[in-house]
Amino acid sequence: MKEKIPFYNEKEFNEMMKKTKKGTFSGWYIINPENKSVEFSGNFNRQFKLNKPVIPVNTEYVTRKEFNEYKDSNDQRLTKIENKVDKLEVKVDKLEEKVDKLEAKVDKLEEKVDKLEAKVDKLEEKVDKLEAKVDSGFEMLAKILAAINKRLDSIEGRLDKIEPPK
Repeated sequence: MKEKIPFYNEKEFNEMMKKTKKGTFSGWYIINPENKSVEFSGNFNRQFKLNKPVIPVNTEYVTRKEFNEYKDSNDQRLTKIENKVDKLEVKVDKLEEKVDKLEAKVDKLEEKVDKLEAKVDKLEEKVDKLEAKVDSGFEMLAKILAAINKRLDSIEGRLDKIEPPK
């Protein structure tokens, strides 16, 4: 089983080894000068573990080459993703322009519709006025026809009273 037991520096590791002469370590360790830590991978005997309690991490040893390959593949994936995002940004910008143009067209069409509605309203008013005039004209014609019918009836009555010549 491979375990990683971190120490903050090489001095701490050496002091730990002096304190625990019973403990042994077989494996490797890397000193990282950037964050001043030491990484270990290997086998520690039980006595060493008792004197330096840590939570064991079940990991596999990864070489620098494998790590760099993994990092490169991740960089390539990130580059592809960034390129796709850039392309999508361009497409979104184009779509935004199209939407703006369409909004302008819709505004123009709304103005035209408003104008046409105003014209239709005016025409409806004119039609209502004409209907009123036609209705009043029909009423007048009906009155005139009624008057003419009365006159015809009276004329027929007079004609009936007149005796035809013999």
